[in-house]
Amino acid sequence: MAPLRSRRAAAFLAIAAVGLLVPYVLTSVFYLGLLINGLVLGVAAVGIGWLMRQCGLVMFGVAAFIGAPAYLLGIGSNLLGLDLHLAVLFALAGSTLFAALAGALVVRARPLPFAMLTLALAQMLRSATMLQAMRPLTGGDDGLTMTFNGTFLGLSQAALGKPASFWPVAWLALMAVLAMAWLAAHSRFGQVLRATQANEERMRFSGFDTYLPRLLAFVLASFMVSIAGVLMALNAAYVSPESLDFATGGHSLVAMLIGGAATATGPLLGALLYTWGQDAFGATGYLELLTGIAVVVMISAFPRGAMGFVIDLWHRLRPVGAGRTRAGRGAEEA
Repeated sequence: MAPLRSRRAAAFLAIAAVGLLVPYVLTSVFYLGLLINGLVLGVAAVGIGWLMRQCGLVMFGVAAFIGAPAYLLGIGSNLLGLDLHLAVLFALAGSTLFAALAGALVVRARPLPFAMLTLALAQMLRSATMLQAMRPLTGGDDGLTMTFNGTFLGLSQAALGKPASFWPVAWLALMAVLAMAWLAAHSRFGQVLRATQANEERMRFSGFDTYLPRLLAFVLASFMVSIAGVLMALNAAYVSPESLDFATGGHSLVAMLIGGAATATGPLLGALLYTWGQDAFGATGYLELLTGIAVVVMISAFPRGAMGFVIDLWHRLRPVGAGRTRAGRGAEEA
Protein backbone atom coordinates (compact mmCIF):
# COMPACT_ATOMS: atom_id res chain seq x y z
CA MET A 1 0.00 0.00 0.00
CA ALA A 2 2.85 2.39 0.85
CA PRO A 3 4.55 2.02 -2.58
CA LEU A 4 1.20 2.64 -4.28
CA ARG A 5 0.67 5.84 -2.30
CA SER A 6 4.22 6.92 -3.08
CA ARG A 7 3.61 6.42 -6.80
CA ARG A 8 0.35 8.37 -6.59
CA ALA A 9 2.06 11.20 -4.74
CA ALA A 10 4.86 11.28 -7.32
CA ALA A 11 2.35 11.31 -10.18
CA PHE A 12 0.39 14.11 -8.51
CA LEU A 13 3.51 16.23 -8.02
CA ALA A 14 4.51 15.60 -11.63
CA ILE A 15 1.09 16.73 -12.88
CA ALA A 16 1.28 19.81 -10.66
CA ALA A 17 4.68 20.70 -12.08
CA VAL A 18 3.70 20.07 -15.71
CA GLY A 19 0.52 22.11 -15.27
CA LEU A 20 2.59 25.21 -14.58
CA LEU A 21 3.79 25.07 -18.19
CA VAL A 22 0.29 25.46 -19.68
CA PRO A 23 0.66 29.23 -20.44
CA TYR A 24 3.70 28.42 -22.58
CA VAL A 25 1.64 25.97 -24.66
CA LEU A 26 -1.76 27.67 -24.66
CA THR A 27 -0.82 31.18 -25.72
CA SER A 28 -4.35 32.41 -26.52
CA VAL A 29 -5.39 34.92 -23.85
CA PHE A 30 -9.07 34.10 -24.39
CA TYR A 31 -8.78 30.33 -24.05
CA LEU A 32 -6.34 30.57 -21.16
CA GLY A 33 -8.77 32.87 -19.38
CA LEU A 34 -11.59 30.42 -20.10
CA LEU A 35 -9.52 27.59 -18.66
CA ILE A 36 -8.80 29.65 -15.54
CA ASN A 37 -12.55 30.19 -15.10
CA GLY A 38 -12.96 26.42 -15.29
CA LEU A 39 -10.26 25.87 -12.66
CA VAL A 40 -11.77 28.40 -10.24
CA LEU A 41 -15.22 26.88 -10.72
CA GLY A 42 -13.60 23.49 -10.21
CA VAL A 43 -12.20 24.54 -6.83
CA ALA A 44 -15.71 25.35 -5.58
CA ALA A 45 -17.16 22.19 -7.16
CA VAL A 46 -14.52 20.01 -5.50
CA GLY A 47 -15.44 21.46 -2.11
CA ILE A 48 -19.18 20.84 -2.36
CA GLY A 49 -18.60 17.49 -4.07
CA TRP A 50 -16.39 16.38 -1.19
CA LEU A 51 -19.08 17.32 1.35
CA MET A 52 -21.73 15.46 -0.63
CA ARG A 53 -19.55 12.37 -0.99
CA GLN A 54 -18.49 12.21 2.65
CA CYS A 55 -21.66 13.37 4.42
CA GLY A 56 -24.48 13.17 1.87
CA LEU A 57 -25.12 16.91 2.32
CA VAL A 58 -25.70 19.25 -0.63
CA MET A 59 -24.84 22.91 -0.07
CA PHE A 60 -27.40 24.97 -2.01
CA GLY A 61 -25.98 28.14 -0.48
CA VAL A 62 -22.46 27.61 -1.78
CA ALA A 63 -22.49 31.23 -3.00
CA ALA A 64 -22.24 32.35 0.64
CA PHE A 65 -18.69 31.02 0.75
CA ILE A 66 -17.79 32.42 -2.66
CA GLY A 67 -19.02 35.96 -2.12
CA ALA A 68 -18.17 36.34 1.58
CA PRO A 69 -14.38 35.84 1.23
CA ALA A 70 -14.38 38.04 -1.88
CA TYR A 71 -16.01 40.88 0.06
CA LEU A 72 -13.71 40.31 3.04
CA LEU A 73 -10.69 40.54 0.74
CA GLY A 74 -11.92 43.89 -0.55
CA ILE A 75 -12.70 45.17 2.94
CA GLY A 76 -9.31 44.06 4.21
CA SER A 77 -7.52 45.77 1.33
CA ASN A 78 -9.60 48.93 0.91
CA LEU A 79 -10.71 49.80 4.42
CA LEU A 80 -8.25 48.09 6.75
CA GLY A 81 -5.24 48.78 4.55
CA LEU A 82 -3.88 45.26 4.93
CA ASP A 83 -1.06 43.93 2.84
CA LEU A 84 -2.45 41.68 0.13
CA HIS A 85 -1.12 38.50 1.76
CA LEU A 86 -2.70 39.50 5.06
CA ALA A 87 -5.92 40.47 3.28
CA VAL A 88 -6.12 36.98 1.74
CA LEU A 89 -5.57 35.39 5.15
CA PHE A 90 -8.16 37.73 6.64
CA ALA A 91 -10.69 36.73 3.97
CA LEU A 92 -10.11 33.00 4.41
CA ALA A 93 -10.11 33.20 8.21
CA GLY A 94 -13.27 35.32 8.30
CA SER A 95 -15.11 33.04 5.89
CA THR A 96 -14.01 29.94 7.80
CA LEU A 97 -15.14 31.46 11.11
CA PHE A 98 -18.51 32.27 9.56
CA ALA A 99 -18.72 28.67 8.31
CA ALA A 100 -18.02 27.37 11.81
CA LEU A 101 -20.71 29.57 13.38
CA ALA A 102 -23.28 28.81 10.69
CA GLY A 103 -22.36 25.14 10.57
CA ALA A 104 -22.91 24.78 14.31
CA LEU A 105 -26.59 25.42 13.55
CA VAL A 106 -27.19 23.86 10.14
CA VAL A 107 -25.30 20.55 10.29
CA ARG A 108 -27.81 19.18 12.79
CA ALA A 109 -30.47 19.32 10.09
CA ARG A 110 -31.38 16.54 7.67
CA PRO A 111 -30.11 16.80 4.08
CA LEU A 112 -33.05 18.73 2.60
CA PRO A 113 -33.42 21.26 5.45
CA PHE A 114 -29.63 21.59 5.45
CA ALA A 115 -29.65 22.51 1.76
CA MET A 116 -32.36 25.13 2.27
CA LEU A 117 -30.70 26.58 5.37
CA THR A 118 -27.43 27.13 3.51
CA LEU A 119 -29.37 28.78 0.70
CA ALA A 120 -30.97 31.09 3.26
CA LEU A 121 -27.49 32.00 4.55
CA ALA A 122 -26.40 33.07 1.08
CA GLN A 123 -29.53 35.13 0.50
CA MET A 124 -29.13 36.73 3.93
CA LEU A 125 -25.59 37.82 3.08
CA ARG A 126 -26.69 39.09 -0.33
CA SER A 127 -29.38 41.25 1.26
CA ALA A 128 -26.93 42.52 3.89
CA THR A 129 -24.44 43.71 1.25
CA MET A 130 -27.18 45.77 -0.41
CA LEU A 131 -28.29 47.59 2.75
CA GLN A 132 -27.75 51.34 2.68
CA ALA A 133 -25.97 51.14 6.04
CA MET A 134 -23.48 48.65 4.57
CA ARG A 135 -22.74 50.71 1.48
CA PRO A 136 -19.45 52.18 2.84
CA LEU A 137 -18.20 48.60 3.34
CA THR A 138 -19.69 46.72 0.39
CA GLY A 139 -20.47 49.37 -2.23
CA GLY A 140 -24.15 48.38 -2.24
CA ASP A 141 -25.68 47.57 -5.62
CA ASP A 142 -22.62 48.95 -7.40
CA GLY A 143 -20.32 46.35 -5.92
CA LEU A 144 -16.86 46.82 -4.46
CA THR A 145 -13.87 47.73 -6.60
CA MET A 146 -10.64 46.70 -4.90
CA THR A 147 -7.27 48.38 -4.65
CA PHE A 148 -4.64 45.91 -3.50
CA ASN A 149 -1.76 46.88 -1.24
CA GLY A 150 1.49 45.22 -2.25
CA THR A 151 1.77 42.01 -4.22
CA PHE A 152 0.56 38.44 -3.88
CA LEU A 153 3.26 35.82 -4.43
CA GLY A 154 5.24 38.49 -6.24
CA LEU A 155 2.36 39.45 -8.56
CA SER A 156 1.04 43.01 -8.68
CA GLN A 157 -2.66 43.84 -9.08
CA ALA A 158 -2.15 44.33 -12.82
CA ALA A 159 -0.36 40.98 -13.14
CA LEU A 160 -3.11 39.17 -11.22
CA GLY A 161 -5.58 40.37 -13.85
CA LYS A 162 -3.60 38.78 -16.70
CA PRO A 163 -4.35 35.10 -17.48
CA ALA A 164 -0.74 34.09 -18.16
CA SER A 165 0.60 35.44 -14.87
CA PHE A 166 -2.47 34.46 -12.81
CA TRP A 167 -2.43 30.85 -14.06
CA PRO A 168 0.16 29.54 -11.54
CA VAL A 169 -1.87 30.96 -8.65
CA ALA A 170 -5.10 29.30 -9.82
CA TRP A 171 -3.38 26.03 -10.75
CA LEU A 172 -1.49 25.63 -7.47
CA ALA A 173 -4.62 26.53 -5.49
CA LEU A 174 -6.53 23.83 -7.35
CA MET A 175 -3.78 21.28 -6.68
CA ALA A 176 -3.82 22.19 -2.98
CA VAL A 177 -7.60 21.77 -2.78
CA LEU A 178 -7.48 18.41 -4.58
CA ALA A 179 -4.75 17.19 -2.22
CA MET A 180 -6.74 18.43 0.76
CA ALA A 181 -9.89 16.65 -0.41
CA TRP A 182 -8.07 13.37 -1.14
CA LEU A 183 -6.14 13.31 2.13
CA ALA A 184 -9.24 14.11 4.19
CA ALA A 185 -11.27 11.44 2.42
CA HIS A 186 -8.60 8.76 2.98
CA SER A 187 -7.99 9.61 6.63
CA ARG A 188 -9.72 8.20 9.70
CA PHE A 189 -11.76 11.40 9.70
CA GLY A 190 -13.12 10.52 6.26
CA GLN A 191 -13.92 6.97 7.38
CA VAL A 192 -15.91 8.27 10.34
CA LEU A 193 -17.86 10.61 8.07
CA ARG A 194 -18.76 7.85 5.62
CA ALA A 195 -19.74 5.48 8.42
CA THR A 196 -21.92 8.19 9.94
CA GLN A 197 -23.57 8.79 6.59
CA ALA A 198 -24.26 5.05 6.22
CA ASN A 199 -25.74 4.57 9.69
CA GLU A 200 -25.60 7.50 12.11
CA GLU A 201 -27.59 5.73 14.82
CA ARG A 202 -25.19 2.79 14.92
CA MET A 203 -22.22 5.17 15.13
CA ARG A 204 -23.81 6.87 18.13
CA PHE A 205 -24.45 3.56 19.86
CA SER A 206 -20.80 2.65 19.20
CA GLY A 207 -19.69 5.72 21.16
CA PHE A 208 -18.75 8.01 18.26
CA ASP A 209 -19.54 11.71 18.26
CA THR A 210 -21.36 12.30 14.96
CA TYR A 211 -21.92 16.05 15.35
CA LEU A 212 -18.38 17.39 15.60
CA PRO A 213 -16.99 15.44 12.59
CA ARG A 214 -19.87 16.65 10.43
CA LEU A 215 -19.30 20.23 11.60
CA LEU A 216 -15.59 19.95 10.77
CA ALA A 217 -16.48 18.53 7.36
CA PHE A 218 -18.75 21.48 6.66
CA VAL A 219 -16.04 23.93 7.72
CA LEU A 220 -13.44 22.19 5.57
CA ALA A 221 -15.71 22.15 2.52
CA SER A 222 -16.55 25.81 3.07
CA PHE A 223 -12.84 26.61 3.31
CA MET A 224 -12.24 24.94 -0.06
CA VAL A 225 -15.06 26.93 -1.61
CA SER A 226 -13.71 30.11 -0.01
CA ILE A 227 -10.45 29.63 -1.91
CA ALA A 228 -12.47 29.89 -5.13
CA GLY A 229 -13.99 33.15 -3.89
CA VAL A 230 -10.57 34.59 -3.10
CA LEU A 231 -9.25 33.56 -6.51
CA MET A 232 -12.16 35.29 -8.23
CA ALA A 233 -11.55 38.48 -6.25
CA LEU A 234 -7.79 38.44 -6.88
CA ASN A 235 -8.30 38.03 -10.61
CA ALA A 236 -11.13 40.55 -11.08
CA ALA A 237 -10.33 42.99 -8.23
CA TYR A 238 -14.09 43.42 -7.98
CA VAL A 239 -17.04 41.79 -6.23
CA SER A 240 -20.77 42.48 -6.43
CA PRO A 241 -23.94 41.13 -4.75
CA GLU A 242 -24.29 38.77 -7.73
CA SER A 243 -21.46 36.69 -6.27
CA LEU A 244 -23.85 35.80 -3.42
CA ASP A 245 -26.76 34.98 -5.70
CA PHE A 246 -28.07 31.43 -6.07
CA ALA A 247 -27.07 31.42 -9.75
CA THR A 248 -23.39 31.83 -8.81
CA GLY A 249 -23.49 28.82 -6.52
CA GLY A 250 -25.70 27.00 -9.00
CA HIS A 251 -22.85 26.92 -11.53
CA SER A 252 -20.66 24.92 -9.16
CA LEU A 253 -23.55 22.64 -8.18
CA VAL A 254 -24.31 21.83 -11.81
CA ALA A 255 -20.61 21.34 -12.53
CA MET A 256 -20.38 18.89 -9.63
CA LEU A 257 -23.39 16.92 -10.91
CA ILE A 258 -22.01 16.81 -14.45
CA GLY A 259 -18.62 15.52 -13.35
CA GLY A 260 -19.86 13.30 -10.56
CA ALA A 261 -19.06 13.46 -6.85
CA ALA A 262 -17.74 9.89 -6.52
CA THR A 263 -14.13 11.05 -6.89
CA ALA A 264 -12.19 14.19 -6.00
CA THR A 265 -11.46 14.95 -9.66
CA GLY A 266 -15.03 14.38 -10.91
CA PRO A 267 -16.28 17.88 -9.98
CA LEU A 268 -13.19 19.38 -11.66
CA LEU A 269 -13.94 17.57 -14.91
CA GLY A 270 -17.55 18.73 -14.64
CA ALA A 271 -16.41 22.33 -14.11
CA LEU A 272 -14.21 22.24 -17.21
CA LEU A 273 -17.02 20.73 -19.31
CA TYR A 274 -19.53 23.22 -17.95
CA THR A 275 -17.27 26.21 -18.63
CA TRP A 276 -16.63 25.02 -22.18
CA GLY A 277 -20.35 24.47 -22.71
CA GLN A 278 -21.23 27.93 -21.43
CA ASP A 279 -18.83 29.48 -23.92
CA ALA A 280 -20.02 27.34 -26.83
CA PHE A 281 -23.73 27.76 -26.06
CA GLY A 282 -23.38 31.48 -25.37
CA ALA A 283 -22.19 32.06 -28.93
CA THR A 284 -25.48 30.67 -30.29
CA GLY A 285 -27.76 33.05 -28.39
CA TYR A 286 -29.61 30.15 -26.72
CA LEU A 287 -27.47 29.78 -23.62
CA GLU A 288 -30.15 28.81 -21.09
CA LEU A 289 -32.03 26.48 -23.45
CA LEU A 290 -28.96 24.57 -24.62
CA THR A 291 -27.46 24.46 -21.14
CA GLY A 292 -30.64 22.95 -19.73
CA ILE A 293 -30.82 20.33 -22.47
CA ALA A 294 -27.15 19.44 -22.09
CA VAL A 295 -27.40 19.08 -18.29
CA VAL A 296 -30.48 16.86 -18.54
CA VAL A 297 -28.84 14.68 -21.19
CA MET A 298 -25.57 14.39 -19.25
CA ILE A 299 -27.19 13.47 -15.94
CA SER A 300 -29.62 11.04 -17.61
CA ALA A 301 -26.96 9.35 -19.73
CA PHE A 302 -24.28 9.30 -17.03
CA PRO A 303 -25.90 8.98 -13.58
CA ARG A 304 -22.46 8.75 -11.96
CA GLY A 305 -21.21 11.78 -13.86
CA ALA A 306 -18.66 12.16 -16.61
CA MET A 307 -15.83 10.90 -14.41
CA GLY A 308 -17.86 7.86 -13.45
CA PHE A 309 -18.28 7.09 -17.15
CA VAL A 310 -14.53 7.49 -17.73
CA ILE A 311 -13.73 5.15 -14.82
CA ASP A 312 -16.24 2.53 -16.00
CA LEU A 313 -14.84 2.72 -19.53
CA TRP A 314 -11.32 2.29 -18.21
CA HIS A 315 -12.28 -0.81 -16.20
CA ARG A 316 -14.01 -2.30 -19.24
CA LEU A 317 -11.11 -1.70 -21.60
CA ARG A 318 -8.36 -2.70 -19.20
CA PRO A 319 -9.05 -6.48 -19.17
CA VAL A 320 -9.39 -6.42 -22.95
CA GLY A 321 -5.99 -4.78 -23.34
CA ALA A 322 -4.45 -7.20 -20.87
CA GLY A 323 -5.99 -10.14 -22.72
CA ARG A 324 -4.62 -8.93 -26.02
CA THR A 325 -1.17 -8.52 -24.49
CA ARG A 326 -1.22 -12.07 -23.15
CA ALA A 327 -2.46 -13.40 -26.48
CA GLY A 328 0.30 -11.55 -28.32
CA ARG A 329 2.95 -12.98 -26.02
CA GLY A 330 1.55 -16.47 -26.51
CA ALA A 331 1.69 -16.09 -30.29
CA GLU A 332 5.31 -14.94 -30.14
CA GLU A 333 6.29 -17.86 -27.92
CA ALA A 334 4.49 -20.30 -30.24
